[in-house]
Amino acid sequence: MLSLVIIIIGTFWEASMDIIGTDHNYRRSIWCQLADYFDKIGKPYLGQRFWDKKIAWRNKWKNGDPKQGEAFPLSSMMFSFLTDGWHVMKFLWIIHFLSAIVHYSPITPYMITDMLIFYYGFGIAHSFFFKILQVKPISE
Repeated sequence: MLSLVIIIIGTFWEASMDIIGTDHNYRRSIWCQLADYFDKIGKPYLGQRFWDKKIAWRNKWKNGDPKQGEAFPLSSMMFSFLTDGWHVMKFLWIIHFLSAIVHYSPITPYMITDMLIFYYGFGIAHSFFFKILQVKPISE
Protein backbone atom coordinates (compact mmCIF):
# COMPACT_ATOMS: atom_id res chain seq x y z
CA MET A 1 0.00 0.00 0.00
CA LEU A 2 2.93 2.35 0.71
CA SER A 3 4.08 1.96 -2.89
CA LEU A 4 0.65 3.07 -4.14
CA VAL A 5 0.84 6.20 -1.99
CA ILE A 6 4.35 6.91 -3.30
CA ILE A 7 3.15 6.52 -6.91
CA ILE A 8 0.17 8.81 -6.31
CA ILE A 9 2.39 11.51 -4.78
CA GLY A 10 4.95 11.00 -7.55
CA THR A 11 2.37 11.69 -10.24
CA PHE A 12 2.57 15.34 -9.19
CA TRP A 13 6.06 15.41 -10.71
CA GLU A 14 4.99 13.41 -13.76
CA ALA A 15 2.06 15.75 -14.41
CA SER A 16 4.46 18.67 -13.99
CA MET A 17 6.72 17.16 -16.66
CA ASP A 18 3.77 16.95 -19.05
CA ILE A 19 2.88 20.57 -18.37
CA ILE A 20 6.42 21.94 -18.68
CA GLY A 21 7.01 19.86 -21.80
CA THR A 22 4.31 21.57 -23.87
CA ASP A 23 4.33 25.31 -24.44
CA HIS A 24 0.53 25.59 -24.48
CA ASN A 25 0.17 23.96 -21.05
CA TYR A 26 3.27 25.60 -19.61
CA ARG A 27 2.03 29.14 -20.33
CA ARG A 28 -1.15 28.40 -18.32
CA SER A 29 0.61 26.70 -15.42
CA ILE A 30 1.77 27.50 -11.95
CA TRP A 31 5.32 26.75 -13.15
CA CYS A 32 5.23 29.66 -15.60
CA GLN A 33 3.94 31.96 -12.86
CA LEU A 34 6.70 30.76 -10.55
CA ALA A 35 9.29 31.46 -13.25
CA ASP A 36 7.87 34.95 -13.81
CA TYR A 37 8.03 35.58 -10.06
CA PHE A 38 11.71 34.59 -9.86
CA ASP A 39 12.50 36.78 -12.86
CA LYS A 40 10.66 39.67 -11.19
CA ILE A 41 12.61 39.39 -7.91
CA GLY A 42 15.95 39.23 -9.70
CA LYS A 43 16.67 35.49 -9.63
CA PRO A 44 16.71 34.67 -13.37
CA TYR A 45 18.56 31.40 -12.78
CA LEU A 46 15.24 30.15 -11.30
CA GLY A 47 13.05 32.08 -13.74
CA GLN A 48 12.07 31.45 -17.36
CA ARG A 49 15.70 30.64 -18.14
CA PHE A 50 15.27 27.56 -15.91
CA TRP A 51 11.61 26.61 -16.51
CA ASP A 52 10.88 27.48 -20.15
CA LYS A 53 11.95 24.49 -22.25
CA LYS A 54 12.50 26.70 -25.31
CA ILE A 55 15.49 28.32 -23.61
CA ALA A 56 16.30 26.12 -20.59
CA TRP A 57 18.09 23.49 -22.72
CA ARG A 58 20.93 26.01 -23.11
CA ASN A 59 21.76 25.68 -19.40
CA LYS A 60 23.48 22.36 -20.12
CA TRP A 61 26.08 24.04 -22.33
CA LYS A 62 28.86 26.52 -21.73
CA ASN A 63 27.52 29.95 -22.72
CA GLY A 64 24.41 28.16 -24.03
CA ASP A 65 26.35 26.75 -26.97
CA PRO A 66 26.66 22.95 -27.44
CA LYS A 67 29.77 23.51 -29.56
CA GLN A 68 31.58 24.89 -26.49
CA GLY A 69 30.89 21.75 -24.46
CA GLU A 70 29.09 21.09 -21.22
CA ALA A 71 28.53 23.88 -18.70
CA PHE A 72 29.97 21.60 -16.00
CA PRO A 73 30.97 17.92 -15.99
CA LEU A 74 28.05 15.67 -17.01
CA SER A 75 25.63 18.63 -17.25
CA SER A 76 24.12 17.16 -20.41
CA MET A 77 23.76 13.66 -18.97
CA MET A 78 23.74 12.54 -15.35
CA PHE A 79 23.41 16.01 -13.86
CA SER A 80 20.94 17.47 -16.34
CA PHE A 81 18.41 17.63 -13.49
CA LEU A 82 20.43 20.58 -12.16
CA THR A 83 20.04 22.55 -15.38
CA ASP A 84 16.31 22.95 -16.03
CA GLY A 85 12.87 22.51 -14.53
CA TRP A 86 11.72 19.63 -16.73
CA HIS A 87 14.70 17.50 -15.73
CA VAL A 88 14.16 18.33 -12.03
CA MET A 89 10.60 17.03 -12.38
CA LYS A 90 11.82 13.95 -14.21
CA PHE A 91 14.40 13.26 -11.50
CA LEU A 92 11.78 13.55 -8.74
CA TRP A 93 9.35 11.33 -10.68
CA ILE A 94 11.99 8.64 -11.19
CA ILE A 95 12.92 8.76 -7.48
CA HIS A 96 9.26 8.24 -6.56
CA PHE A 97 8.81 5.49 -9.12
CA LEU A 98 11.90 3.60 -7.92
CA SER A 99 10.87 4.09 -4.29
CA ALA A 100 7.49 2.57 -5.10
CA ILE A 101 9.22 -0.47 -6.56
CA VAL A 102 11.47 -0.85 -3.53
CA HIS A 103 8.53 -0.55 -1.10
CA TYR A 104 6.13 -2.73 -3.07
CA SER A 105 4.18 -5.31 -1.16
CA PRO A 106 1.04 -6.97 -2.51
CA ILE A 107 -2.25 -5.18 -1.91
CA THR A 108 -4.34 -8.11 -3.11
CA PRO A 109 -3.48 -11.78 -3.66
CA TYR A 110 -3.41 -11.16 -7.42
CA MET A 111 -0.60 -9.28 -9.16
CA ILE A 112 -2.85 -8.28 -12.08
CA THR A 113 -5.33 -6.69 -9.67
CA ASP A 114 -2.50 -4.79 -7.99
CA MET A 115 -1.29 -3.54 -11.38
CA LEU A 116 -4.81 -2.32 -12.22
CA ILE A 117 -5.01 -0.52 -8.87
CA PHE A 118 -1.67 1.15 -9.62
CA TYR A 119 -2.74 1.99 -13.18
CA TYR A 120 -5.99 3.63 -12.13
CA GLY A 121 -4.38 5.29 -9.10
CA PHE A 122 -1.75 6.79 -11.39
CA GLY A 123 -4.32 7.91 -13.96
CA ILE A 124 -6.67 9.55 -11.48
CA ALA A 125 -3.84 11.27 -9.60
CA HIS A 126 -2.22 12.46 -12.84
CA SER A 127 -5.50 14.00 -14.04
CA PHE A 128 -6.02 15.68 -10.67
CA PHE A 129 -2.54 17.18 -10.50
CA PHE A 130 -2.56 18.17 -14.16
CA LYS A 131 -5.73 20.19 -13.57
CA ILE A 132 -4.68 21.85 -10.32
CA LEU A 133 -1.33 22.92 -11.79
CA GLN A 134 -3.19 24.93 -14.43
CA VAL A 135 -3.72 28.54 -13.36
CA LYS A 136 -5.82 29.58 -16.35
CA PRO A 137 -8.83 27.46 -17.33
CA ILE A 138 -8.18 24.69 -19.85
CA SER A 139 -11.17 25.84 -21.94
CA GLU A 140 -9.25 28.95 -23.13
